[in-house]
Amino acid sequence: MELKNYKQILPLFVLRTAIGWLFLHEGLYKLLTPGWTAQYYLAQSEGPLQSLFQWVISSETLIAVSNYGVVIVLLITGFLLMTGFLERFAAMTGMVLLVFFYLSYPPFGEISDVMAEGNYLIVDKNFILFLVLWVIYKFRPGRYLGLNRLICNNN
Repeated sequence: MELKNYKQILPLFVLRTAIGWLFLHEGLYKLLTPGWTAQYYLAQSEGPLQSLFQWVISSETLIAVSNYGVVIVLLITGFLLMTGFLERFAAMTGMVLLVFFYLSYPPFGEISDVMAEGNYLIVDKNFILFLVLWVIYKFRPGRYLGLNRLICNNN
């Protein structure tokens, strides 16, 4: 679907910038918090990937790779979304990360975890963020307002 005017483009630009800030801020927070690790989050996972996450935390090397990987993906995804450059790559990368987040604490009606943010029966924050990134992936507002327009000469 082609966006025809700025009344259509502006809300997507604002949405893309806001979601980019959310990812960038989360990455900066994790980067600048002394001793931050994904280990505790993964250790308490109750989702379908629980055995994978238990395997990851059983190795210092794998947990270190996970820690750096999460921070790097959050920072790069956030920066690219905020600038509107390579936004489809950023949206896809963010969607993959969110699938892992969703499956680590799926909101399937159990109120048993203090780590999970809200429990809305199937729909949670990660699900909503995934949908937002999907919209950005499909509509590509960076073609109109973003570095993609300047660098790739998209009209």
